[in-house]
Formats: sequence, structure tokens, C-alpha cells
Amino acid sequence: MLHQGIVQCLLKLAVLLACKGLVYADSSDAHSSVGKLRSGAELAFSNGNSDESLKLWEEVIALEPENDSNYYKRFRVFLRQQKLKEALSDLNSALKYNPSNENALVQRSKLQIRMGRCDEAVHDFASLKKISPNNKELSKQAEAVTCSQATVQAKQAFAASNWPLAKDYLDQALRYAEAAPSLLLERSWCWFHLGEQYDAIADTGKVLKLEPDNMEALELRGRAYYIIGELDTAMNHYRKALKFDPEHKTCKDMYRVVKSITDGQKKFEKASAAGDHKRAAELLIKMINVDSGHRTIVPKARLDLARTYRHLKKHKEAKQEAELVIQADENSAEAYKILGQVLVDLEDYEAAVIKFNKAKELSQGQDREIEDELRKAEAALKQSKQKDYYKTLKVSRKATLKEIKKAYRELALIWHPDKHKGEEDKERAEKQFQLVAEAYEVLSDDEKRQKYDRGEDVFPNQGGGGGQQHHQGFGGNPFFRQGGQQFHFRFG
Repeated sequence: MLHQGIVQCLLKLAVLLACKGLVYADSSDAHSSVGKLRSGAELAFSNGNSDESLKLWEEVIALEPENDSNYYKRFRVFLRQQKLKEALSDLNSALKYNPSNENALVQRSKLQIRMGRCDEAVHDFASLKKISPNNKELSKQAEAVTCSQATVQAKQAFAASNWPLAKDYLDQALRYAEAAPSLLLERSWCWFHLGEQYDAIADTGKVLKLEPDNMEALELRGRAYYIIGELDTAMNHYRKALKFDPEHKTCKDMYRVVKSITDGQKKFEKASAAGDHKRAAELLIKMINVDSGHRTIVPKARLDLARTYRHLKKHKEAKQEAELVIQADENSAEAYKILGQVLVDLEDYEAAVIKFNKAKELSQGQDREIEDELRKAEAALKQSKQKDYYKTLKVSRKATLKEIKKAYRELALIWHPDKHKGEEDKERAEKQFQLVAEAYEVLSDDEKRQKYDRGEDVFPNQGGGGGQQHHQGFGGNPFFRQGGQQFHFRFG
């Protein structure tokens, strides 16, 4: 019995020793595995393979979740990838498990400044000073203090809607906190309220690079693009925002506004190209009413409306639209050009010349159409002080040859001397008939008409009289001759 008991004790002891050996072996294998993973992660990092390094550090941390060194080393990978939130999170974990980790404290202080967490950076530098009073990085503590103070002052100015002052303080803070989305966004709003939309676009672009899903940045950037008239780009930003939050009210409303305007513009262009100017005018008025205060869309729409009214021969309305644009922007060369064209239509050539000269001055001579229109207006002004052949035939300056012939036929019949009785009446008719014939002779001949339109003398030795002094008589008029035979009309 005694012998049997000794044997059982020896067997139990052997089992215990065997189990203990297995535990030691497992522990040794685990340490070996972590070491290999850590070496692999370091090698991948040094070779620039950040994704592989991250993957291996995740495995290391899963095996050693309380080792502050692992978090610090993974922080370096996130920092290289510009994943600042993740980098800060790893520094927080490193200091959680080892509050005296000097390197982690230094790096977190610097990162806090960069991210605009300047108050936190001030506290970190205070902690660093306690554990390492002579650390050279303590020299950056002044940056943290300056950044913190500027941030507080910027918030106060921002709350008071003092945009210039708020922007100045934010400029100070962002000298150190260049990767602070909240500060960049606040400065974007300052730019927006100051009317500097391109600067607002630049700063919101920086925010979205750091935080692609930042709804406020997407909304503000879309609004800035809308204000400068970049409607397609504005719509793209609202679309992106609505993917992140389909029920975002402001983005939904602005998307509808922009779409309404862009759809209206396309319909207007189609109607205008088809010659349906009445429909085109209706569409432009509707576009203007969507946002009547828009500083870029509305002036452009009003200029298009002025052109459209000219097609419709609504000169009063065309003049009014051009003048509204000039009231909003006195430097609009295009508005002065259109106004000059309308004044020519109204035969107010002197005023037209003044407007074309103003357009020429504003365009600095870079618009050849303005130069041409000015020459035509000057020629028309000169003609208006002499003989106006267009007025004589009662046709517009853009009349076709067919329209000129028709007008000539009608007026020649009206003023033919055979239709008039009495010496005085007949003499007046002959003079008017000759003037009608002279006008037709000039305007029915391309070369003579072009000369006349340029303000040049049409007939030899014309001088300042403006017209040919000797005509061929009634038989020289094409509508009263045929095949060499002369016809005389009898009326009454």
C-alpha cells in the first residue's frame, strides 16, 4: 500500500513538472512571436511601407495591450500618414500606461499645438517640465501659450461678428496650428462674411483634406462657389454633403436653388438658339427671381435679358436691364456696350457714342466688337446730321436688301410726281422722290452701303453735303424701267 502511494505521488509530480515546462515553453514562444512582429513592423516602417507596418503593430498591440512603447511606435506611422486623430489617440494610450514617457509627452505637446488644442498643449508642457526640467522642447511652450491666447480672443471677436478682428487672431493661432479644422473653419466663415470667397474656398479645402466628411465645410464651400457663380462646383459639394447626411436642410435647400438656376440657364440657351426669344425672356426673368440679389448670376442674366429684348425690339426694356447692371457694377464694359447698341436702335447716336467710349475705356481696348460698334455709332451720328438714308426709306440699319427694295417700291409710288397735283406739291414730291432714289442707290449697293455705314463719302466730290447732287431722272430707277423701255405711272 505504501509503495502504491509513493508511485501515485511521483506520477502527480511528473505531471505538474510537465505542465510547468509547457507553460514556460508557451511563454517563450509568445515572446519570440511578439519580437518577430515588432521587428517586422520596424522594418516595414523604415522601408516606407506604412500599411504593412500598421498591420503588424496592430498584432503586436493585441498581444501586448499595456506596453506604452508599442503605442508610441505606432503613433509614428499614423503621423507619417497624416492621420493626426489616430496619432493623438496612440500618444494618449502610451501616456495612459506610462505617464512618465518623456518622448510621448513631447510629441503630444507638439501635436496638440498643430491640431489647435493649444490649452491641452500648455498643460502637457507643464507636465514635461516636472519630469524633465531641462528638455530642449520646452522652448515651444511659448508657442502653445500664444496660440491659446489668440484662440480665446478669436472666439470672442467671432461671437461679436467682428470678422476682421477674428480673422487677425485666427491668423496668429494658425501660424502654429496649421492642421486645426475648427480654426480653419472659423477663418473660412470670416472670409465668407468679408466677401473674400476665394479665400473661404481655400480654407475649407484645407479642412476637407483633414476631414473629408466635415458637413459644415462642405456646406460653406458650396455656398462660396455659388456666390462666385461656379454653379456646377457648388452642386458637387452639396451632393457630397447629402451623401453623408441626406436630410441636411440647408444643403437640400441650396441644392434645389442651384439646380433651378442651372436648369433655367440650359432652357434659356435652348430657346435662344431656336429663336424663341419670348420664351427665352420668360426663362431669364424666372432665373432672376430665384435669387434676385445674386451678385454674379443676376447681372449676367440681365445682360442676356437685354440682348433678348433687343431681338424682340423691346428697346425700352433692354435699356432698363443694361442700366440695372451698371447700377450694380459701374465697371461692366459689357453693360455699356449693350446700352450703346440699344441707343443706336433708338437712333440716339450721340448718347450711343458716349456709352461705347465708356465700354472701350473699361475693356482697355481688348474688345474688337466695341471698337466696331463705336465706329458705326460715330458714322451714324455723322449721317444723322446730314442725310439719313435709312430714315428716308424708313428701314432699320440692319435691313436686308429685300426689305430695302420693298420700302423703296412703296415710297417711290407715294412720291412719284405724277401722283401729285399743283406746282408746289409736285416740286416737293420730286425732291422727295429724288431723295428716295438716292437712298435706294446707296443702300442697295453693298460697296456704297458699307462706305456709308463707315461714315465715308459715297459720291465723288460729296464733301459735307451728304448726297449726290445730279441724278439720272426717273428713268434711272430700276422699278420704273424694263428692257430699255421707260414707264410712266398715272395715278388718280
